[in-house]
Amino acid sequence: MSERKPAKVSALVRYLKNRLEGDPILHGVLVEGEISNLRMPQGRHWYFSLKDEHASISCVMFASSNQRVNFRPKDGDKVLLRGDVSIYEAGGQVQIIVSAMKASGIGDLYQQLELLKKKLYAEGLFDPAHKKPLPKYPMDIALVTGNNTAARKDVLITLQKRWPLAQLHEYPTPVQGREAAGKILEAMMKAEAGNHDVILLARGGGSIEDLWCFNDETLARYIYIMNTPVVTGIGHEIDFTLCDYTADVRANTPTGAVEKAVPDLRETEAILNQYEKRLTNTVLQYLEADKAQLRHYAEHPYLKRPERLYAEKAMRLAALQDKLMHQKDTVLQRQKKLQEVLQRFYTAVHRESMEISATLQTSAQRMRMAVQKTLLDEKALLQSDNEKLSFLMAKDLQLKQQELAQRIQLLDAYSPLKVMERGYSVVYKGEHVVSSIEEVNEKDRLNVRMRDGLVYTEVISKEKLHG
Repeated sequence: MSERKPAKVSALVRYLKNRLEGDPILHGVLVEGEISNLRMPQGRHWYFSLKDEHASISCVMFASSNQRVNFRPKDGDKVLLRGDVSIYEAGGQVQIIVSAMKASGIGDLYQQLELLKKKLYAEGLFDPAHKKPLPKYPMDIALVTGNNTAARKDVLITLQKRWPLAQLHEYPTPVQGREAAGKILEAMMKAEAGNHDVILLARGGGSIEDLWCFNDETLARYIYIMNTPVVTGIGHEIDFTLCDYTADVRANTPTGAVEKAVPDLRETEAILNQYEKRLTNTVLQYLEADKAQLRHYAEHPYLKRPERLYAEKAMRLAALQDKLMHQKDTVLQRQKKLQEVLQRFYTAVHRESMEISATLQTSAQRMRMAVQKTLLDEKALLQSDNEKLSFLMAKDLQLKQQELAQRIQLLDAYSPLKVMERGYSVVYKGEHVVSSIEEVNEKDRLNVRMRDGLVYTEVISKEKLHG
């Protein structure tokens, strides 16, 4: 056995009951099966089992709900039920609290509702985290309901009893029939545009067909995105519509919607009276404490003879003045001594600075003389080096000129122009010099370079010489 603390049976069953009843999927669930073990004690509440070929589950249908069933069920009947899954705590038994019953085969609306409910649940439209909190003291309330209906009358009566301070704005609309869903949507849009503190959407009880307009997907989605908190009171306690799931608060009846939306004036007045008494007591306590403090101060010796307070301080002031005068004389004496010391210091500093100045002048004169001598020596050395450099450069230039003249004579001796002056010429084929007849063919155009010009010719024939 583990060290985990054991739970009571009642606590476990209550936990399971809360989990089941808190699951939106298990509200208004549709179940089809066969009735068995039907019991109707005193013709009021119905107790029976719903079964198929594989399982069965207990059911209870209270008198407030079974009054709307338009046939008398019996064992063996196949029916379609709508209800909430719960647990009967005394027996620890799972059961369905049935809100509506129809003969099997007429449950198309129930099936549509169940599929649409699962779709919106999966999209998060029933998420409690999205629900907006209601204002604590709403003073501007919108009512969307049918005109001249019992639901409207219940709302007005309850609102007048509980919270007559609020201002009510009505948006009447049909709440039954084919066109009702669109009209309700228009009324909700107008109420949303009115910037009210809270909106009540109410209707009395009826069959699933009567309440079907409140299962409209567009209407449910609009309620989900509204900025104004919405409280629904549609049908009876067992009736759940898509508008109830997407609204911020769901009440079991129109009267319950008012009770959830507004506080009770008498309770609020009682709370305010308590706050007033508590505040009055607190203020009185502070006043009494301040009075006691004031009486304590009034008995103080200084308040009876205030000159005592000033006499003591006057004596202390006189003593401080005497002490200050003594310290002033001391400061003046020390200031005189300090001036004498400073005078001696300034005299010694002046004498020493004159000696240092004379020494610096002598040193500067010696340094100038040494620098001048050094400059003269360097200038003489630089002039000597310049003369040597000029002589060497002139000699080197003469040698270079002689060498250049010799090379010019050599180039002139080997120049093709000299050869041409003796009667020779140079033959070109294009840009290339021709040195052999193998390089030309008949009808080639050639350029002949002579000493004083060019001759353009064409090869008529060629003959190779041997020797």
